[in-house]
Amino acid sequence: METQPPKDFDEGMLDVGDGHSIYWRAQGPRDAPVMLVVHGGPGGAMNVKWAEVLEQDKWRVVFFDQRGCGKSTPFGLLAHNGVDALVGDMEKLRAALNIGQWALFGGSWGTTLSLAYGVAHPERCLGFLLRGVFLARREDIDWFLWDVRRVFPEAHRAFLDAIEAACGKRPASAQEILQMTEAPLARFDEAGTRLARAWTQYETTLSVVNKPENEPAEEEKRPSGEANAAAISMALLERHYMASELPPTPLLPLVARIAHLPCRIVHGRFDMVCPADQALELAARWPGAELAVVNAAGHWTFEPGNLAALRAGAAALANAIGQAHGAAA
Repeated sequence: METQPPKDFDEGMLDVGDGHSIYWRAQGPRDAPVMLVVHGGPGGAMNVKWAEVLEQDKWRVVFFDQRGCGKSTPFGLLAHNGVDALVGDMEKLRAALNIGQWALFGGSWGTTLSLAYGVAHPERCLGFLLRGVFLARREDIDWFLWDVRRVFPEAHRAFLDAIEAACGKRPASAQEILQMTEAPLARFDEAGTRLARAWTQYETTLSVVNKPENEPAEEEKRPSGEANAAAISMALLERHYMASELPPTPLLPLVARIAHLPCRIVHGRFDMVCPADQALELAARWPGAELAVVNAAGHWTFEPGNLAALRAGAAALANAIGQAHGAAA
């Protein structure tokens, strides 16, 4: 009988209450500082490739899937699925894994959630690495759903075409997009899946400025069933949060609670999902933060310019945390 090689990571499911259980995975040296990777969406899922940004021997990396998506269960459940619940899940995960403090690495919606966790639990945070800042204000949501049509008119027109095909009516505002897509996305049927795929294709189109040649899109790497599930959870939960959970308690006025901690911010100049003014406004509230605006990049983590800036930011963050701990020893 063939034996399976030992896994180089730990994983599990954590019951966080309210009928939800979240999937987690941890890898890397057990005696290293911990980095929690906070995925985007809402409704995305952990991507172990994010660990490639970090020097592998310097971090114990913890991933998790947020409520209702990825490997967390139940899939697509919107009940008890909000910002406060997700922040609570992160704190329960920290306690369950017996981690005293950790740094947070978030992208897009993951920056929103990382900041929300930080201002709620500043004593548990070592520092932050943030890519593609999303402050989740009404104007930020309206940009993604409506105002970006001035830059991407073709993609926005195709997005509205898909909504009209699913709903029988064409939305005339960001608010109507959120109202009209609720029912079809919640059905999980063929029409709802087509709409979800159109939603995620729209977001993908806005995200990438410089994709390496011959690099397939994420959905092309998955079997069709997995790709459909990923699209459904992304569209379903993004719509749910934008319609019912956002804007959260304004984050910028609370940044003072964590502004003593090191922070590295990376933002693509041509980010059409989360325009760069959000990163500049966050940096202005965080005097010790270092901001890298990458001129030839958009929203996608793995654009070459973003990757280089993230690797430099992660190394600088590790050094800053090491120096702080050395000074405290």
